[in-house]
This record gives sequence, structure tokens and C-alpha cells, in this order.
Amino acid sequence: MVEILSSWGWDVSFPTAVFIFCSLYVFTVVTIIWVIGLFQKNHSMMDGYYGWGYASVGWIAYLAAQPTSAIAALLLIMSSLHGARLGYYLSRRWVGYRAIGTGDARYAGFYKQLQPGYWWKSFLLVMHPQTIVIMVISLPTIYGITTDPDQSKTMPILGFVGMAIFGIGLYYEWLADGQLQAFKADKINKGRFDSEGRWIISGTPADVGTNAGTGKRYLETGVWALTRHPNYFGNTTVWWGLWLTCYAYHPDLWWTVAGPAFNTLMLTKILGTAFQDKFMGDRPEYKELMSKRGGFFPRFW
Repeated sequence: MVEILSSWGWDVSFPTAVFIFCSLYVFTVVTIIWVIGLFQKNHSMMDGYYGWGYASVGWIAYLAAQPTSAIAALLLIMSSLHGARLGYYLSRRWVGYRAIGTGDARYAGFYKQLQPGYWWKSFLLVMHPQTIVIMVISLPTIYGITTDPDQSKTMPILGFVGMAIFGIGLYYEWLADGQLQAFKADKINKGRFDSEGRWIISGTPADVGTNAGTGKRYLETGVWALTRHPNYFGNTTVWWGLWLTCYAYHPDLWWTVAGPAFNTLMLTKILGTAFQDKFMGDRPEYKELMSKRGGFFPRFW
């Protein structure tokens, strides 16, 4: 890849040049997904790509810069573990939606809300804001991989702390997604809302507050008993751990803290928890759940 990029005039020894190339790559992929979504009248395929976007920019940065440092390899492994896990989970979920002839209900809502002119509004308001999100959050990954460190520097204590935080976040989001997947796969919890907003299972209103054989609408056990959005909490913890590991080796890259800070803002105030709570907040059972569970940080009390 170094030879190819160099022949195109890209100076791969310059981290910002690699960042710009990664940005163009993500922009191109998201644009292709946008075109496909126009034919499907639903852009939920973007959700399936989202995690892979984080992993792929790390791969491209590593192949382009060809670093020899241990920290570059470590950051590549960390970003790959998170991105590939999230990508596999979300793409598998998207395939499940397509198998039943639908897409993610949130994206279906965009198709209705942004009429008329959905074709260009989806490009500017739905798809490419996510290009910006992927690239900003990936700042510590790309710059940490492409910036040459002091080769004589041993692993700082702060680096071990960052790795530990990353590991906790990765395990937490993996556990949260796994428990949710198992919950949705349990036939006793499958149903629909009726015209009065009741959760119906096999033609009978379910007792949404119990697990006593009737099923329920929302998962309230495991890590989901501690917060309404444990997967978002785990995701946020992952990126703070990755940034801290990067910063431990590259104090001059402190400004890449914009990545995890932006991710935290997105998952708490703009999208993530805020969007999900607004999307489901008019359901009586979910309002009750909101009164009992924290929205982001786990409540162990």
C-alpha cells in the first residue's frame, strides 16, 4: 500500500496525510451504502458497516505507515477487537432485519420524516454525519499508529491502566450485546404492541414486569439491571481506554482526546441514550423503566 499511495502523491510518513486518506475511504464506502439504501428505501445497512469502519481505518493506517513500534501494533489490536466485534454484531443484526423484510425501525423513521427530498437529505443528514463521527472518534487510533514513538520507551504505568479500562469496556459491551441477543432470541419475549400500547404475546397482554412465563418487553436482568444502556457505557469505556493507552506513549497527542470526548457526547446527549429514550419514551412500560434504571452509568445500588 505504501508504494501505491506514494505513486498517487501521498506522503505516508505524514500522519495527517494518512488520516485524510482514511477519511476519503470512509466517505467512499458510506456513499456506496447511501446509493444502495436509496433503492432499498432504508439506510439501515449503515448500521451494519459502522463497527467495521473503526476497524478498517486502523488497518489502513497500519498498512500505509508500516510502523515497527509495539504501541502501533497494540493500538491496531485494540481497535480491531472493538471494531470487528461491534461490526459483526451490528451486521448480523442488520441481516436479521433484512431476513424479515424490514430494516432498523429508526432508519425507516428517517425515510418518512425526511420527505420530500429524502435522497439528498439522507446524504447530508443521515449518512455522512456518521462519516464524521467515525473519523473523529478514530483520532487516537490513526494518529497513535502513524506517529513514531520513542522506541526506547518502556510501557508506562498509564498504558497498563488504559489497557485495563479498554478490557473492562470491551467485556462490558460484549456482555450487554450478548444478553440482549439471547433475550430477543427467546420466543417467550417476542411479541408486538397493540393499538392501546400493550405488549401482546400470542394474543395475550404480557406482564411486562416479570419473567414468570409470560415474557416481557424489556430486558431487566444481568448488566441491563444496572443501566438502560450498558452497551453504550461499554463502548464509551473502550474508547477512553484506547485513548489513554495512546496518550501514555504519545503525550504530544493529548489533543486526540477529542475522539473519546466526542463519542461520549454522541452516546449520551445527541444520539445513543438520548435518541433511544426519545424513540421509546412514549411507551408506558419504558417510562417506568426509566424511573428505575440509570440512563448511562451503571447503578450498583
